[in-house]
Amino acid sequence: MTLPAPKLDDLTWADMMAAIRRRIPAESDGTWTLHAPVDPGVTLLELFAYLLEQRLYWLDQVPDALVVAILRLLDIEPPRPARPAATVLHLAARQEDTAVPVVPAGTALTRDPTGRIVFTLDHDVAAFPLTEGGEITVWTDRDRTADLRARRGIALLASDGAPAEARFTLPLTGAHPAPGPISLLVELDAPAACVPSWLPGAIDGVPPPAELTWSWFRPGTDTSGTFEKVEDGTAGLRRSGVVRLHPPADWTTQDTGLLVSTPAATYAAPPRLRQLAVNVSAAHHRTHRTADGSDLQEQIRAWLRLPGQHLVLPDAADRLLEATLHLGGQEWQPVPDFTFGAPADRVFVLDRAEGALVFGDGLTGRVPRPDPDVRVVYVTGGGRDGNGGMTGNWLPAADIPAAEAVSAANLVRAEGGADPETVTEARRRAAASLGEVTRAVTADDFVTLARTTPGVAVARAYPALGEHPGFPCATVPGAVTVHIVPAAPRDDLDREDFVAAPLPDPGMLCAVAARLEQARLLTSEVFVRGPRYRDVALRVDLSGDPADRTRVATVVTAALRRFLDPLVGGDDQDGWPFGQPLRPSAMLRAAQRALGDLADIAAVAIGLDGTDADEACDEVPLAAGELPVLRTVRTRIVPAVEPGEGLA
Repeated sequence: MTLPAPKLDDLTWADMMAAIRRRIPAESDGTWTLHAPVDPGVTLLELFAYLLEQRLYWLDQVPDALVVAILRLLDIEPPRPARPAATVLHLAARQEDTAVPVVPAGTALTRDPTGRIVFTLDHDVAAFPLTEGGEITVWTDRDRTADLRARRGIALLASDGAPAEARFTLPLTGAHPAPGPISLLVELDAPAACVPSWLPGAIDGVPPPAELTWSWFRPGTDTSGTFEKVEDGTAGLRRSGVVRLHPPADWTTQDTGLLVSTPAATYAAPPRLRQLAVNVSAAHHRTHRTADGSDLQEQIRAWLRLPGQHLVLPDAADRLLEATLHLGGQEWQPVPDFTFGAPADRVFVLDRAEGALVFGDGLTGRVPRPDPDVRVVYVTGGGRDGNGGMTGNWLPAADIPAAEAVSAANLVRAEGGADPETVTEARRRAAASLGEVTRAVTADDFVTLARTTPGVAVARAYPALGEHPGFPCATVPGAVTVHIVPAAPRDDLDREDFVAAPLPDPGMLCAVAARLEQARLLTSEVFVRGPRYRDVALRVDLSGDPADRTRVATVVTAALRRFLDPLVGGDDQDGWPFGQPLRPSAMLRAAQRALGDLADIAAVAIGLDGTDADEACDEVPLAAGELPVLRTVRTRIVPAVEPGEGLA
């Protein structure tokens, strides 16, 4: 049932006066007899009714300040400010004969002819000299450089829990020491839930899927060593990111080899490398600026001791992102609004449209006094204008000199920029948040919370109520074991790095368990586990004599493998249901649907956990939390049965 929107000012002045006149005899015990407008008492009642009608009208007009205050009381983020777009830039600087140039953090670069869209570097970048062509070579089980060049996705490390390693050779030249870290862009073919480290939605603090070690070596020699410090933006090759490797003092650009290794490759699926580049830094659509008394003194001298003072910042209209103010020897801080401000609070609100700092009225926020000691550090940029493609060369911004002759090119699209959120949009977001699951009460709540765990890609979840790992043969009240299936590539089921039975990595298990621990009821006990896979062998009986038996066997195997897949299997193609039994009739239907007119299938027999495939009539049961994984499919030819054959 849809409820109409409430209207608070539906009581008119006439309705109120009619109700008041009806109450006068009873309230006055019959002593008030003149109810005409000429009576002074009636005149006062009419006046009060008029004022009440105005108050009701004001009550129905909810101001923006009240909306923001209610959002804050509900612990919901108020209207979000503008957000800067982000990208990763490959830097090239003028090479010196004796040293590797360093492009400092904060260097402003632009490809906009007007110079309005400016990106600044997040980190210092040592621009190491590169060989002509500048191609990085990759070696796993064989030379994978051609695959990297074609962006086909290279499986770097396995997912079988065994030791694994991958080797890279950087296109560095010369014999220069390192003035700073080696910065690498590692772009992976990762699920959408694993947001790249440079974008605003990236989640930090998620445990890595495997323990990685980065080291260096000099190709053709026995010289090797470890890095002093590794800043891994990929979170253990879980997502795309920038890796900053700090070499030791004896490292030079002759040591071009990199080795990433792990003692146990516990990935859900092998991380697929799409792009690898050196001399990079994340960059955001923002510019850091400073304004002092020489820029602002004229405005400050014009201030009166009145509420609502503004301080307009230079070149900040429609672009102001954030600011801090030093005025009269005191620090002033930005706040979303003045609702909860006290008279003595040194706070201000940012006005992005005007590019100004707005001060309080003396009741909610202090009124500032003119003072020559003023300094504003502010940031401009943000908004959707910064989003864009990968064309054009980046050069230093005209108004901000660079330390070196720098040029750049972005290796990924600039994304993530957003305009400021309006109050209306914030209200819609708050209304939508009321339907969000935050507590694990029902079985569906466990599924929703597990699948939406930030920073990890959980494709499926199944809560087994009453299942306790310590008591496998009993139902334990209050215990819940959540079986999760991680996302894994399903673009090509015949690919060499295809994982038929994906298991969650240790970091994913920890992340999901931590979230469910915070959301569970006090009386429940929650465990997070991977699914239990059961090996399945099938025997498919083909009726008659197919013209191309090899093709028929290939089509049948592919169809049944997809039908039993834990991620894309089942009738709904969203993964084989947990615990659903295996029925020969369902296997026959799926295989025949894939074959079409190529051949007729007489029967399908099922075997489980290494047993012979001989169950062609009854279903094969699976327990809760179990999923099938197809290991073998054997086809055989049986004589065709003619209609009526075998009847007496």
